[in-house]
Amino acid sequence: MVSGGVMDDFCEPVKHFSEADMPLAGRRDPDRSSLPVVAERYGYPKGQRIPEHSHRRGQLMFVTSGGLRVQTRRGYWTIPPGRACWVPCGLNHIAEYPQAAELAVAYVRTDLCEMLPSDCRVLNLGALLRELVIAAYDFGWDYGIDSHEARAMLVLIGEIGRQSSAPLFIPEGRDNRLRRVTAFLHRHPDDKRSLEEWASQVGASARTLARLFRSETGLSFSQWRQQLHLTRAVEMLLEGASVTQVAYALGYASPGSFSAMFARSMGEPPSLYCRARHGALGVDVLDRHCFKRAIR
Repeated sequence: MVSGGVMDDFCEPVKHFSEADMPLAGRRDPDRSSLPVVAERYGYPKGQRIPEHSHRRGQLMFVTSGGLRVQTRRGYWTIPPGRACWVPCGLNHIAEYPQAAELAVAYVRTDLCEMLPSDCRVLNLGALLRELVIAAYDFGWDYGIDSHEARAMLVLIGEIGRQSSAPLFIPEGRDNRLRRVTAFLHRHPDDKRSLEEWASQVGASARTLARLFRSETGLSFSQWRQQLHLTRAVEMLLEGASVTQVAYALGYASPGSFSAMFARSMGEPPSLYCRARHGALGVDVLDRHCFKRAIR
């Protein structure tokens, strides 16, 4: 693991640390392995924060229970149970655990990451890739380079690039006018002001503010706000909030209108979302493997 430099002012100041300070189960360093993929299992308590760092290998962080938030200078990703975060080689990032979480993490050798995504993203894991990540942990760190296990890990690598992405990323811009809008909406996601109303608040024309959203976040104002609502909704649902509570907290006129938006974006209604994440995915995985506790 490599300690990183300070990110821009979107991120909190970085506390530098040594590798010995990191909660790595067994202190094994995946960056020192010559195998195509090695994997570990970790458990983190609620509120744990891993300061800015990077790995020479790419990371596939499969969340089996709880929740994970990954932050870079571009913004942050929310990863609920049953999904995974792909972190490319060498990318400085911060990991935070808003809920107690358990993960399976597959580390992909640097030279095998060339055909994989070059940016961080939340992946909807298919059944095959999910089983391969679990198998990677079972294979251990000493399988043969020409073995069946090594060939299976090449399939795992190929599957990463085939997964669809979930809209659980909140990009952040740099322009002060844009940041005034996004910072307020982070604090008050139920705010209903239009782009035109916000433009007059921050001293820009509506056309200029719309251009800033597109150029600096890659999203329109309405798309950015919807992704904020999605990520906040996932976090609230994982904390145990009801669909009605989430809907009104995010400024929707009714639980039905919120549920319709959520289902369009996530492929299932919020009433089923966390039940599926905690049930069919999380518990089954946990029953089959014992986690190494990252924090004693």
